[in-house]
Amino acid sequence: MGKLKSFYVELENPNGVYYAGQIMNGRLVVELIEEMHMKEIRLIFKGGAEVYWTETYTSATEGGDTRDNTETFAASETYFNQSVPVYGRGLGTGDKCRLPPGQHFYPFSFQLPSRLPSSFEGGDGYVRYTIRGVIDRSSWIKKDKDTKKPFTVIALLDLNTYPNSACATQNQKSKNVCCLCCKSGPVTGKIRVDRIGHVPGDTVRFQSEIQNLTNRVCKSYVKFYMSITFRTPKKCKAMAREITRVNHQNVPPGDSEAWAGETFSIPSVPPSDLIGCGIIDVDYFIELVAMKLHIPAKIIIGTIPLQVVTQQYQTHPGVSAPQLSAQASSYLPTSPTPSAPPMANTLPKSNTPLPSYSESVFGRTSIKESSDSEKTRGDMNFAPSYAYYDWSRH
Repeated sequence: MGKLKSFYVELENPNGVYYAGQIMNGRLVVELIEEMHMKEIRLIFKGGAEVYWTETYTSATEGGDTRDNTETFAASETYFNQSVPVYGRGLGTGDKCRLPPGQHFYPFSFQLPSRLPSSFEGGDGYVRYTIRGVIDRSSWIKKDKDTKKPFTVIALLDLNTYPNSACATQNQKSKNVCCLCCKSGPVTGKIRVDRIGHVPGDTVRFQSEIQNLTNRVCKSYVKFYMSITFRTPKKCKAMAREITRVNHQNVPPGDSEAWAGETFSIPSVPPSDLIGCGIIDVDYFIELVAMKLHIPAKIIIGTIPLQVVTQQYQTHPGVSAPQLSAQASSYLPTSPTPSAPPMANTLPKSNTPLPSYSESVFGRTSIKESSDSEKTRGDMNFAPSYAYYDWSRH
């Protein structure tokens, strides 16, 4: 343990969720067992995106042998990176400071920039926001001490401003399936989603049909997945993460089936597009899969629900939504001193209920970075939290 008993960042907002333009309030806590010599204590507020992956391929040498080659693909964006001294040199007290034993609290207030993409953790890429506390000892004998606190930023995506969000969408395809070098009849599928725009907590309603004119039994299902595109100057990489699946009964050869009134719920996921990020794209699809036939229908995940949806819950017998003010702070997470986002005047003046905030359905992941050491304190496993509407409470 040494001289340093505890060292951590504490946020006033317990859920650690913020919107672009909002003010973050908190404090850095330092607890010493013994007096510690240092130059300064500082906070580093950082927000950025990074994409990184490697690919290995085999090539021939001049001697006729083969060798493995590894190529790296990387890109990054910085949204803010600000260092703020809270004790010592940076405040004009010189390079030789002595912090006495006991607990010490350093309050801070930091305003986030007005345009930021939503937090995202996706394996080969991320959009990440952190606060780092550093005790600068600046000695090869006495190493610096640091602690890290991640937090979530959510970019507002108002479905009411997206054309056709309240409209249905559908797709239909047909494919000939070959079996043992003999061509059989086609398999045809159709999927229809009742509404394009959704928020986490919504129930998605869809219908699907399959006509199986092949000579084989057709297995089918519908899946909801996130499509991610990572972009670098040299190459782009696409991947899909399945979120949920609805299985169908088999369709015999020469038969047809239709499934009406199927549903699933949207869990806690980031909003579509990752608006403001130029190196990661996020889209969502509901896809009917029948044999080798894939029929996707694109939907949009927002953070502010459609007014027509809110009104349905308001007028439904026994269900009502809470009355809210027209201020943009109504859309912000609860905190002792919330601050309205700069885009407040563009938000709908309505009785839209407040969301709760839930960790990403994909769970926690390691956020250890090259700037972290084995002794870096704080949260090294983290999952962003996103707006979630529990309509059963409204």
